[in-house]
Amino acid sequence: MGRRVKRVEDHRLLTGRGRYVDDVRLEGMLYAAFARSEYPHALVRKVDLSDALKAPGVVAAFSYSDLEGSLKPWTFDAPSSPMYPLARDKVRYYGEPVAVVVARDPYQAADAVELVSVDYEPLEPVVDPLKAMEPDAPRVHDEAERNIAYSRRLSCGDVEKAFREAAVVVEDTLWVARKYAASLEPRGVAASYDGSTLTVWVSTQTPHDHRDELLEKIVPPPSDVRVIQPDVGGAFGAKIEVYPEEVVVPYLAMRLGRPVKWYPSRREDMVATTHGRDIRAELALAASRDGRILGVRGRIIGDVGAYPLGIFLPLIAGRILPGPYDVRSGDVEVLAVYTNKTPLAAYRGAGRPEGIFFMERMVDLLADELGMDPAELRLRNMVKPEAMPYRNCFGWQYDSGDYPGTLKRGLKLLRLRELESWVEEERRKGRLLGLGYAFYVEITSGGPFETAKVSLERGGTVSIVVGSTPTGQGDATGFAQIAADILGVGVERVRVRWGDTGLIGEGVGTFGSRTITVGGGAVIEAVSELVERLRPKAAEMLGVDPGRVEYRPGEFYVVDSPEDFVGLWDVVEQLYRELGEKAGEVLSAYAKYDPKKPVYPYGLHAAVVEIDPETGVPRVVEYRALDDVGRIVNPMLLEGQLVGGIVQGIGDTLYEEMVYTGDGYPATLSLSDYGVPTALEYPEVVELHFQETPTHHPHGTRGVGEIGTIAAPPAVARAVEDAVRRYTGRGGFRVRRLPVKPEDILAALAPKG
Repeated sequence: MGRRVKRVEDHRLLTGRGRYVDDVRLEGMLYAAFARSEYPHALVRKVDLSDALKAPGVVAAFSYSDLEGSLKPWTFDAPSSPMYPLARDKVRYYGEPVAVVVARDPYQAADAVELVSVDYEPLEPVVDPLKAMEPDAPRVHDEAERNIAYSRRLSCGDVEKAFREAAVVVEDTLWVARKYAASLEPRGVAASYDGSTLTVWVSTQTPHDHRDELLEKIVPPPSDVRVIQPDVGGAFGAKIEVYPEEVVVPYLAMRLGRPVKWYPSRREDMVATTHGRDIRAELALAASRDGRILGVRGRIIGDVGAYPLGIFLPLIAGRILPGPYDVRSGDVEVLAVYTNKTPLAAYRGAGRPEGIFFMERMVDLLADELGMDPAELRLRNMVKPEAMPYRNCFGWQYDSGDYPGTLKRGLKLLRLRELESWVEEERRKGRLLGLGYAFYVEITSGGPFETAKVSLERGGTVSIVVGSTPTGQGDATGFAQIAADILGVGVERVRVRWGDTGLIGEGVGTFGSRTITVGGGAVIEAVSELVERLRPKAAEMLGVDPGRVEYRPGEFYVVDSPEDFVGLWDVVEQLYRELGEKAGEVLSAYAKYDPKKPVYPYGLHAAVVEIDPETGVPRVVEYRALDDVGRIVNPMLLEGQLVGGIVQGIGDTLYEEMVYTGDGYPATLSLSDYGVPTALEYPEVVELHFQETPTHHPHGTRGVGEIGTIAAPPAVARAVEDAVRRYTGRGGFRVRRLPVKPEDILAALAPKG
């Protein structure tokens, strides 16, 4: 561990041997295409499939009435109508699946699905979550009063006293707009059925959930379901859910007795795959004259779209809202509100980017109001290391950390004072530059568990199967390093497999920055169990009592005579000689690792932004960061995750937004309209620093996959703000909404009067 080992996954991918869902081609395969709602809100009066069924190559076509009784709908604890695999009597967002056509090739299916005729009765849509809560607003679900899917009040301390005694109160309304995950590979699913086992290939983060969902949704269920996660071309949280298409297509494979595949276009994926962010906050911060934060109050509102898949997201934003600060009093109402949009669900960071953005923006506003150095204000309010473990105002318990020490170290290590002087010097030369920084804390590596099976094979190979399901992060390399270090073998001798419920029966998945931490914990426990199993045989070979034998990487040795040892693989070979093929039972161990509690990475990120004064277009030219990441398994993997997250966070801040018209239609339906950052938007300078404070996990890691998307937005937003203020000499411009729009920047740059 700790070494820069090249990714073991990459040779196969770089030599064209990757296998994604669309590469699954089976004999006799059919292709599905879905007819989708053309309205954001409408009653479905009739679905006519007759013309589609006459189209060339069409084998079958179905509406919900053809599937009723064979596929169960999704039901929710939140007040909501069921979500049917194909809309039954009502559509609630543009793009909701209404019918499916199956043909002999994908082009015939795409042509035929255009012939599906649906008689809609349009209903008034509701698009704005604030208007959705008005008493006379159209209801997305009859069951939900004022379209509220979820509400909860987070409170602590005496907030009334805090605001009554405050010398300063600052207020603001903030919003992180709706995003699309924009994975290189859209979602997709293929399935075949042999009369007993239903085999499904799906681009997912959670194959075991898919298996369980198929067994629950299909009536009667197949005897067995095997779900295979092939290579995944990005996921970012949007492939956690089990979607209607991913149940309908496997069912059709069973019903038609032939393999079936669905693979969407980019346009289709942009409305059929869950969106992220779209959370706003109305907040007030109370403080003393010397900058001590006394309390926070307000409300956080999540626009969760048409179904309650992401109602937990505004709650996460509320839980993390205090950030690294010792806020003693608070009262924040959390609301999840239905609208007629694609459902909201997890997207890299899942509520934490929004919560940290909200608090960091409020802290910057307070610093401006007080005329105080933003770093000094932060230091004055940070949780002290001696208070750890620390339960924040809204219930989350931070495990460990020295926030003030890290901020002080970061100011020096990232050379922020010098950077500030350079920005000002460049301004005098005519460049429109600004500097911003932010401090974050976030939650990672949650439960409930993760699994691993480790086997020692004759000839010196280590075989690992994990229940974790990497989607391109390089986690197989990390798992191989962890096992190789314990066993004392080269990484090249470790083979890691994942993403197949036929290989390992239990698993949770990859999300929440948990894979190396929780999945790695399972690998460590399985390897440790193997070592214990081999100890008696090693002791026998050494001619001593097992109690006198200890293990060091690659060999068992006698404690009081360490020069007497036997190699790990000598013990393995001896067991094979004695037991033959039955040795495999001894030489294979399974572990189910319970992380017990989450861990909390933290750090300081800084950005320099340059604005084109002619167009108002901002660009991040330099980015520096200091993160406490726990123990590092592989610096190269760590840097890849951080850089990717930072660029995604820059996209959140400057470029990306799923725009809806006032009457509920998506206006960004291609990547030419939706601004994903490219290599051209990558900062000219990226400087990363790390500190390693071990956690309670056996390998001491924290989880890093979402740090960049959490830390970058408030840092970049402040840098944009700073650039405008330096250029105009006016302090009024404030970034309240992400993404920042060039037209708003241009308006702020314009001379007053």
